[in-house]
Amino acid sequence: MSHEILLEKQLIREKVRALRESLAPAEVREAGDAVVSILRSHVLSIKAEIVCIYASTAKEVPTDALIKSLLEDHVVVGVPDWEAWKQGSGLQITPVQSGDDLVREGRVVPQPLPTGNRSPSVGDYELFILPGLAFDLSGNRLGMGGGYFDRLLSHASSDAEFIGLAYDFQIVTHLPTDIHDIPVHDVVTPGGLGVRGVKHKQEGKVYGS
Repeated sequence: MSHEILLEKQLIREKVRALRESLAPAEVREAGDAVVSILRSHVLSIKAEIVCIYASTAKEVPTDALIKSLLEDHVVVGVPDWEAWKQGSGLQITPVQSGDDLVREGRVVPQPLPTGNRSPSVGDYELFILPGLAFDLSGNRLGMGGGYFDRLLSHASSDAEFIGLAYDFQIVTHLPTDIHDIPVHDVVTPGGLGVRGVKHKQEGKVYGS
């Protein structure tokens, strides 16, 4: 990756992170509530039976209620196990039965409790719901810079769907990318589900305008 791309990505990260940190707790809760019905309906419409979802932290769009709702719909919900990856056990996604299956204390990102049972492989998951600091009109995603989700998605099935979860201000016109960056198919904001470049369902305007 060139120095120019690294610098441009870092500047965008700093700007969007500052906007996200300025959100009031009520705004974060409202965003989480709004995306539940959108994504729940989408999961049911595509008949996805096994879904990977990030466990939210800080002021990311919350996923706790979404995880609970999908479990109630008898969807298998898995959470990436970054702790296992860091310890050299490879990329894993561990199914959870409830929010109580997530370890939060002493973790930057909530981690699934190890079950000891054989977990589905990354390639078994039909839908991946992903965080990001920013997304652009072509579906490109800007993460925190560790490349964790790009590594994970590189092992996904070619038939799997990738959906980014974001606040409206996290949608920009263009993001700098390199060969390792994996785009998403759609982005969900509290206003709706928008295929790349399609008008925002709530506001009637193109993402990033």
